[in-house]
Amino acid sequence: MNMLWMAGMGGLAANDAAENLSTKAAEALGGSVGGGGNLEVRELRHQVERLALLNQAMWELLCTRLNMSDADIEAKAQEVDMRDGIADGKMTTHAVTCPSCKRVCNSKHHKCIYCGQLFERPVFG
Repeated sequence: MNMLWMAGMGGLAANDAAENLSTKAAEALGGSVGGGGNLEVRELRHQVERLALLNQAMWELLCTRLNMSDADIEAKAQEVDMRDGIADGKMTTHAVTCPSCKRVCNSKHHKCIYCGQLFERPVFG
C-alpha cells in the first residue's frame, strides 16, 4: 500500500524526497535550507509534500475500491514513462507536428507557434 508514496522517489520516503528536492533547489538558487530558508524553496517543498499526500490518498482509494495492487501502478508508471521513448522516471516534452501547417512544435505548447492551431491538451498537462 506504500508503493505510490515511494514511486518515483528513488526509494526515499516522501518527506526525505521533499527535503532532498528543497536542498537541491536552495543550492541552485545560491542559498541554503537551514535557518529562515528561501520562501520559494519552502513553497516548493510544501507543494511536493502535498502532492505526495494526495497521490497516496488517491492510490489507497483505487486499491480499496478497484482491487488494484502496487504492481498495477508500477506497470502503468513504467508505461507512461516510456511514452517519450526514454525510461528516465519523468514525462518530457517531444516534437509535435501541427495538423494545420505541418510545422514542428514542442509538446509543451498547447497551440502551434506558427499558425495558432490549438492542439489537444492532455488532462494533466
